[in-house]
Amino acid sequence: MARQQGVGARAPLPASAFAPLVPVESLPAALASFAVWANSTTNRRNLLRSSKFPIDDLAAFLALNQLIYRGAARPTDLAEALEVSTSHMSKIVARLESAGLAVKAPDPGDRRAVVVALTDEGRAVGSRIVDNIDVYFAELFRDWNEHDRAELSRLMVKLAHSADAVSAQALSRASGYNWSR
Repeated sequence: MARQQGVGARAPLPASAFAPLVPVESLPAALASFAVWANSTTNRRNLLRSSKFPIDDLAAFLALNQLIYRGAARPTDLAEALEVSTSHMSKIVARLESAGLAVKAPDPGDRRAVVVALTDEGRAVGSRIVDNIDVYFAELFRDWNEHDRAELSRLMVKLAHSADAVSAQALSRASGYNWSR
């Protein structure tokens, strides 16, 4: 890649320009780091491969993950969670159906609408994904005692409830879990 014109003629940046505004040893930095890492394409592709997802389709993998955590869901809710258009979600759902991993059915709450649900094969694939996550967490928490693991779990659930309340239930809508009290 060619060097940009005039870069060498510019004044060097002060050292403060290279320092983050949020301290590394803080809750906001840790949460941001986890969110970026969890949503990274590299991390998602690694999980796709390690779980032997039957199609090389990251969008379908992400949609199936939503179904793992939500259960049956409307395509519009999946589209919102994955930040894709509803027409794009229709194509993703069609690929999941074609692979035998998901099926569309009438929404029991509104017969005019449909939901997408995992098939038995989709549930088996989902179980492999969850198993891979469990293996990762077992390694991650290998040196933690039971009390610390339980306390982290309790505090993370408390954080989810608080975040949902402060965000007018945005966490519940985005995740598919009802974090409202």
